[in-house]
Amino acid sequence: MMMATNPRSDRGYTSLPIPFGWFGVAMSSEIAVGEIKTMRYFGTEFVMWRGGDGVLNAVDPYCPHLGAHLGVESTVNGNDLRCAFHHWSFSGGGAVTDIPYTDVIAPRLKRQCLPTWPVKESEGVAYVWYHPTKAAPKWDVAMMPTCPEGAWILHSTYDWVINIHVQEITENGQDHAHFNAVHGVTGPAEGDFKIDGWVRSNKVVAEMVTPRGPMTGIIDVTATGPGQSITEFKDVTHVVHNQQQTPIDAEHTHLRWQMYHAPGLSEGRLRVTDARIRDLVKQVNQDIPIWNSKIFRTEPLLVKGDGPILAYRRQYQKFYEVEA
Repeated sequence: MMMATNPRSDRGYTSLPIPFGWFGVAMSSEIAVGEIKTMRYFGTEFVMWRGGDGVLNAVDPYCPHLGAHLGVESTVNGNDLRCAFHHWSFSGGGAVTDIPYTDVIAPRLKRQCLPTWPVKESEGVAYVWYHPTKAAPKWDVAMMPTCPEGAWILHSTYDWVINIHVQEITENGQDHAHFNAVHGVTGPAEGDFKIDGWVRSNKVVAEMVTPRGPMTGIIDVTATGPGQSITEFKDVTHVVHNQQQTPIDAEHTHLRWQMYHAPGLSEGRLRVTDARIRDLVKQVNQDIPIWNSKIFRTEPLLVKGDGPILAYRRQYQKFYEVEA
């Protein structure tokens, strides 16, 4: 994990809420059967464990009995989490399943008495649903596009902790003018920009000059909620960029990438794919120093060519709106 340094005070992010949605909190492989982890995201904590049945669970961190932290010295007992303090056991649904020193478990304890977090695992990523009032999920975890050549091959994974509010990570993709200034991209950044409920999509079609001659390149981005962005690149190679951006708090974001390519690549196309992925990683590393030191402008001075930043912000506002 690459760590950011030297955050400034009062950069305008503490005034922004933490959005609700599905957020990646770990790679599935990072939590083994029988393992317990305390997760620190969304300005709070929760505890995750994987039971003997392989199912991943998440609960609020403090035992409802006498307040022990369930991420400290607890154990996994079968599929349940056993508190270290008095050995009460809890199911993934937050109900008490065992109290070793009593024969009677009250009915109210057999029902959910420990708040839980919805969990889903998809394509090797563990997601939790965060909502400040514990409201139920409003949409599902997005899936990667179908690979016409077979099954996607995982090329590499990356992650960074960045000193910035999560909203700024994906707003960066709507900032068309920075692509040339920061990344030296000379092709057109404009394309279709569509909003459909909780989903935002961008599609750019551009003519490219390649060693194989002119060809049409397609960059297709689908962002579902504030926590998932999936980008498909189709040109001299075929790459999918699966991204999760997760707020640690209002001023820090954990950014994860998984890069996939189509199967059966020749040695030459694999070299091209390696180069494409290296370039994408280089671009985010060019963005990070700017992200780490910029402030949030609530009323930016925008001009023609800046991109659909205000349209993006109008949709993003939906992820802050909590019903009374």
